[in-house]
Amino acid sequence: MCGICGIISNSSTQLQALPIMQQAIVHRGPDDRGHWRNEHVAFGHLRLSIIDLSAAGHQPMIDPASGCVVIFNGEIYNYLELKHELKSKYSFVTHSDTEVLLAAYISWGISFLKKLRGMFALALYDPRTQEIVLARDRVGIKPLYYRQQAGSFFFASEIKALVGGELGAPVVNKRKAAEFLVARQLDTDHETMFDGVRQLRPAHWMRVNAEGKVLNDQPYWELPENGTKVFGKADEAALVDQMDQSMQLHLRSDVPVGCFVSGGLDSSTIACFALRQSPQGTPMHTYSAMLPGGNAENDLIPHITSLPRVAPHTFSLDGQSFFDDLPAVIHHHDEPLLDGSMYSHFKLCDLAHQNGMKVLLSGAGGDELFGGYLSHVSSYLGHLLQRAKLRQFFNTIGQVSSQSEYMYAHLLRKGIQQALPPCVVATMKNHTFKRQFRHVNLDFSIPHFYHLTNDAWRTNLLNNYLSWTVPPYLHYEDRNSMAFGVEIRVPFYDHVLMEWVMQFDPASLIKGRSKALMRDSFRGIVPDAILDQRGKYGFPSPIDNLLKQSEQSRQLYFDLVPRNPFFHRAEAEKLGDRFFRGQADLGAFWRALSFAMWHQQFFHA
Repeated sequence: MCGICGIISNSSTQLQALPIMQQAIVHRGPDDRGHWRNEHVAFGHLRLSIIDLSAAGHQPMIDPASGCVVIFNGEIYNYLELKHELKSKYSFVTHSDTEVLLAAYISWGISFLKKLRGMFALALYDPRTQEIVLARDRVGIKPLYYRQQAGSFFFASEIKALVGGELGAPVVNKRKAAEFLVARQLDTDHETMFDGVRQLRPAHWMRVNAEGKVLNDQPYWELPENGTKVFGKADEAALVDQMDQSMQLHLRSDVPVGCFVSGGLDSSTIACFALRQSPQGTPMHTYSAMLPGGNAENDLIPHITSLPRVAPHTFSLDGQSFFDDLPAVIHHHDEPLLDGSMYSHFKLCDLAHQNGMKVLLSGAGGDELFGGYLSHVSSYLGHLLQRAKLRQFFNTIGQVSSQSEYMYAHLLRKGIQQALPPCVVATMKNHTFKRQFRHVNLDFSIPHFYHLTNDAWRTNLLNNYLSWTVPPYLHYEDRNSMAFGVEIRVPFYDHVLMEWVMQFDPASLIKGRSKALMRDSFRGIVPDAILDQRGKYGFPSPIDNLLKQSEQSRQLYFDLVPRNPFFHRAEAEKLGDRFFRGQADLGAFWRALSFAMWHQQFFHA
């Protein structure tokens, strides 16, 4: 994992901005720095060494025969298999996955993207066509932003390299600001909170000519259609085999690999499979955030950390440095923070860095893949209603409510709502938003659904993967880890594993409770107490009590929010007063404060 940046321009003056761009993201690559340029193109790279730690892995990397130049951020987990396939066509001189990218492109052209199994954002200059190829992995694990200005094309791993200085003062994207403040949405599409700064969409590749003109922007992969296969007993062993294969690849590293462990089903599953696939005698370092007094999920952590070969590390979320750390967290994210879990995650990445750990495995993606959110249950109920399967609809509500924390009436209401046309749901939500967010000084009509189909389950799946949950959560996985020179790997986003799981019908994933496939298949590998938990907590956060009880919080809010131009002063003051009296929503208060702090840092610094 690294940082990349580049410029395509006819202006030699514009090309000279590369060192400034590199410096803006220098934290992403503490091990090495490189650059390359010709008359129209300048590439910069910051290296975090994970595969082939020698100087031979230096980037930009140039193929001497073709003259092709590549910079890339990420890991190609199947690089050894691809190298074996290519060895008759290409003479390799390094042990890096970067050279495999060059060989694959030279041998197979742009179709090489379909062969990659991993996480990546790359830029490749081909002197034979005098064009640059930009590409991003299938799920968008690795970021890639770009900006076109005055006939030049700029790109980078982080937004901060594309705003300010010679690139001009940034401007707030009002539509994205409204989505964040009102609907708790971030990274929902190709636009960002900065007007004019865009991100290359996941599973897309782009071709740019030497004049900085975009010639195409198109997908090379799409999420599979709804599966119809019923998950049977024989499939349990097959799922374990798929997890084993994914874990073997994700453990490939020339440095030690550790794990996040929250006590939840997803992170615990990743840790157990990592132990299962790592060499005997090798310790597995785990990193856990603990709330003072704990919670139900914290209490499950010892079921993992007491296993043989586990070396646990914990961080107490007492929040003592919260307000001191907050400006740095916002700086690294480039955008406001959705909630306090981003801070907890940031501190764990710091702990791993202090411990000398450069690679961590995360359980992110388990909810989306195996149906762990309430939206999966409710969209499945909507799916049943749309097909008039009333007996199955009511039976499922009864089964889920008896095996989870969700009440029968709540599930009934959610299921009916999911069966309605998305435009009706969006209208209802916007009507509610206008009553709840009077403090927001923006004209907004939030689309809510960014991807529409005629099936509730499919609509939910597409929006979770492409807009609602995956993009913002991968954003914080990347920014928090790279702030400390740590690489995070996310095995549940392995596209081969995803395609295998998605062949099964929605009923197999829910089956009376969320994550039925995991709970049924991983018995004997993951502790029973983990598999049988009913609640869902996510990353613990100290933010609720901190914000309500701290005088620093009160001062910060009233200094920044009421006088910010994106808020109505009187209504913002009312929101603050209600919050500190315990009468206002934490989410609305936090997003207002987070937005104001971000705006102050990036637009008034």
